[in-house]
Amino acid sequence: MYDDEEVVFLMDWYHTGGQMRRTGLDTNPFMWIGNAQSFLINGGGIYPPCLGAEEGSLNCASDCSASNYIKDIVVEEGKTYRLRLISGAELIGFNFAIPGHKMTIVEVEGTIVEPVVVDNLDIVPGARFSVLVKADQAPGNYLATTKVRYRASGPMGYINLRYAGVTDEISLENATLPDHPAWNDTQAGLDQQEKLLTKSPSSFNDADVLTADPDSIRRLVIVGTQANDEVLGMLRWAFNNVTMHMSGEPLITSVYEAVNAEGAKQWPDTEIPDTVVVPDKPPTTFDYLELVQGSVGTFNGERGRSYIALEDTEVVEVVFQNALTLRGVAEMHSHHLHGHSFWVVGQGFGTFDEETDPKTYNLVNPVRRDTVTLLPKGWVAFRFRPQPGVWAFHCTQTAHLVMGMGLNFIVSPDKLDAPPPASTSCLHNGFIPEAPSAGAWSNSGWKAVFLSVALGVPLFV
Repeated sequence: MYDDEEVVFLMDWYHTGGQMRRTGLDTNPFMWIGNAQSFLINGGGIYPPCLGAEEGSLNCASDCSASNYIKDIVVEEGKTYRLRLISGAELIGFNFAIPGHKMTIVEVEGTIVEPVVVDNLDIVPGARFSVLVKADQAPGNYLATTKVRYRASGPMGYINLRYAGVTDEISLENATLPDHPAWNDTQAGLDQQEKLLTKSPSSFNDADVLTADPDSIRRLVIVGTQANDEVLGMLRWAFNNVTMHMSGEPLITSVYEAVNAEGAKQWPDTEIPDTVVVPDKPPTTFDYLELVQGSVGTFNGERGRSYIALEDTEVVEVVFQNALTLRGVAEMHSHHLHGHSFWVVGQGFGTFDEETDPKTYNLVNPVRRDTVTLLPKGWVAFRFRPQPGVWAFHCTQTAHLVMGMGLNFIVSPDKLDAPPPASTSCLHNGFIPEAPSAGAWSNSGWKAVFLSVALGVPLFV
């Protein structure tokens, strides 16, 4: 039970435009977007160099102060509030905490979970949490903060929990700020995820995937690696040695035409023009804690509109395996599956072992969600029952997405009605570029990527 609720929207804010950042990703030599310069919560925040800067320097506002630019959440003493935390970040994962106040996690991406009391909360791009916070401290200002996780540096975010009747200005210099885990404390991230347990798993109509016969489950092992595409002259990401290209022609229309063409083979053997099939397992296995170059090479195979063919009668288990970048860096990745929720049955560090690791799965009450965190040097396994359609599975860190870190699940398209004319409206109106390797995109093209991720609409598949 709670008395009121607030949305807490978190986002990183780059001071350069999306077109410039997008062009840098497709440039040789490669120009990484780097960390954002600022972090906003509910649209408010502070660019740290402006604090104490001389008037007129750095193009800072003349009234730059914490009270003018950090937002408030006003609470009444003794009441309990539901904070709906939403990460709209482009790149970074972060940790959120409120000084002096506990948070109780009660919901994750639409799933009510067993209550978990925490001092701080990890949240990655695309993830959503509900936490209960009781205003049980002495009335005052309590400056909640976000701190970057899994990257060595990045901007902090601020929002003020202001008790009703308090009129004091916010002071960053005198505020008591909350504690956060170290940026590279991956064990803290795993501990939080393992505490997330679905409250009533039997209430979901797909709970039977947890008790499915192991021999009937189709297990996909997907390894994400970096690739130097020497043909395109670009640094890319690949799933099982296939780099996803986002094309102007929606994949759903190509698939529908292919399965309904005269003489077409039955699904899943239908041939879809201008596509690349992603194998169920990585074609080359290696020690995923070592550099990929020595085992696979600097270019990891094919590129194109990539997919894995599924049927809606299957139970699918995806084991998502992390691997080092070409530079040897271990990154965090957050991935979202369009159109589905899934059960996160297992996770751990190191290389997934098909013989031993499934024995550690939680098949009783694992968390059911639609965005999953793959920790540095880790793996995560989830199960779902696929529904007919074409569904993108991609990194929610937008730069990784446009560099090819994703694929599509095509599920029983022979059971679909014809796509509506609106499915190609962006293509017909010139909002999506024909050439995915083009160096410079229009602002509308870059914004379309964000719309695809934020709305769950597969604009580019």
